[in-house]
Formats: sequence, structure tokens, C-alpha cells
Amino acid sequence: MNIKLWGVRGSIPTPSTPNFSTSRFGGNTTCISIHAPGILIILDGGSGLRSLGMWLNPAEAVHGTFFFTHLHWDHIQGFPFFRPAFIKGNTFDMYGPKFEDRKGASLLEEALRNQQQHYNFPIELSQMPARMNITDIEVGQSIELKGKSSTIRVTSGKLNHPGGCFGYRIEEHRPDGIKTFVMATDNEHLPEINPSLQTLAKDADILLYDGQYTLDEYEGFAGPPKRGWGHSTFVHGIREAKAANVKRLLLTHHDPLRDDWAVARLENEARREGVAAGIDVSAAHEGMSIDL
Repeated sequence: MNIKLWGVRGSIPTPSTPNFSTSRFGGNTTCISIHAPGILIILDGGSGLRSLGMWLNPAEAVHGTFFFTHLHWDHIQGFPFFRPAFIKGNTFDMYGPKFEDRKGASLLEEALRNQQQHYNFPIELSQMPARMNITDIEVGQSIELKGKSSTIRVTSGKLNHPGGCFGYRIEEHRPDGIKTFVMATDNEHLPEINPSLQTLAKDADILLYDGQYTLDEYEGFAGPPKRGWGHSTFVHGIREAKAANVKRLLLTHHDPLRDDWAVARLENEARREGVAAGIDVSAAHEGMSIDL
């Protein structure tokens, strides 16, 4: 499978300016695509989703499967600008986390519909011509997608974030073995190792982990404390990755107050800590493409 990162910024899109460069690591909020022959998976619909939509060939019918980690605005705000959703004949199966028992529309459908109400956006969700099958899924539920040469199983797991959040374990089962990518953005670490995250990340090839803050920022030694804000640090990411026997750790959800130089400094520090722990650590950047 090919993993491509279309947005790795946290909280709000952060465009590059003459005095604040984000061109190296990117300013778009969370969106990731996973491709295997006959399969397209899209993880989250942040502002990076617009770029993914522009990249997909408008002359070819698209059948994609979305998995949303949660419904905070920075993870859904790109959907109204997703060009393939405006093309009749395209189909999207869309899965979102089930945080509560509901009657009628799913929580995901309600969130997408509300952000495109007429007072927010000129085109309502119901006016987008593509077919959308929207479903809420439970913690621990797996969805299997059969491709031309492999099967991908996507399994949800609970993360620690205000309002709730899912992480996803994406396993590609193919004749030569299993490759595993895990997405665990918007997760605040626990005092001890997180059992739910460990289940998701066990023996993964790549763990994409929320590294928005430094330890000093999180503890309040550099500005107001960030406890309870729903995000983590690279120190805790390394701790979780080592405990889960992860091969490679990618840090994501970069703070909007951190420009390219600041992200690079954090990455260098994280790499040194990672070497000491025996973990390959780097900062995710927009446009990164990884073949597993």
C-alpha cells in the first residue's frame, strides 16, 4: 500500500507567509490517503482533502472509503471543497466514530450536514452529486476492503481526546505477508502506557502519532499548561512506540504556532531521543509518500 500525507497540521490551517514559513512541513489540517490496487482509503477530511481531490483524476470514476477519527472542525473542514464529491457517479463509503446511541442520522452525517448549512456554505451536503453511504462504527469494529491483489482491514480503537476520538489500525493482507499502518492523531497520553493504543499499534510498521507539544509546553513551563487539551508529545510517542514494538514513528498534528524551523528543531530532538530508544522517529510532512 501507498500512504500519502495531504495534511499534518493541527487545529487550524497555517499558510506560509514571508515571516512564518510552513512550506516544508505543510499548513493543511489532517488528511491521509492509502492506495492499494482497487482500494482507496481516506483518513480524515481536513483542509488537505482539497488537494487530494484535485489530485484524483476527474475523468475516472472514484470509489473511496473514508474513516474519520472524530468530528472536530480541523478534521472535516475540507469536505465541502472535495471536488470528487461534486461528480455524479462517484461513490464514497464514509465511516465515523459512534460516541453515543442515536436515532436517525449518524453523528458523522449530522456534522457534515451542519457545516454545509446555507448559513455556513452555499452548497448543502444533499446537493453534492456523488453517492455517500454514511455509517457510524463502534470501538473495536473492523471493516474489510477487498482489492485486486490484497485485502485491507481497518480496525478502530479508542483514543484520549475531548469529545472522543478513534485511532485506526490499517492492515494490508497480501500473499507476501501483512503490512500495518496506525493512525493515532489527537491523542493525549495517559500517566501510564495506553492499553487501547497498544492494541492498535502492536508490531506496526508505522505509527502516526500526535506530537503537537513539547514536554515544557504540555506541563506549562512554556506558556499555559496543555493538560486536558487532547494532544501529546514526542516523548510519550516514543514511549508508546517502544512498548508496542513499532518500527517507525511519525509525528503529526504540528502546532499552528510552530513554523518550519520550529518543527525541524523538534524533529531533531525527537530523533535523538528515538535513537536512544531504538525507534526511527521523524516529523510527518505534507506531500510525504510511503510505500509499505
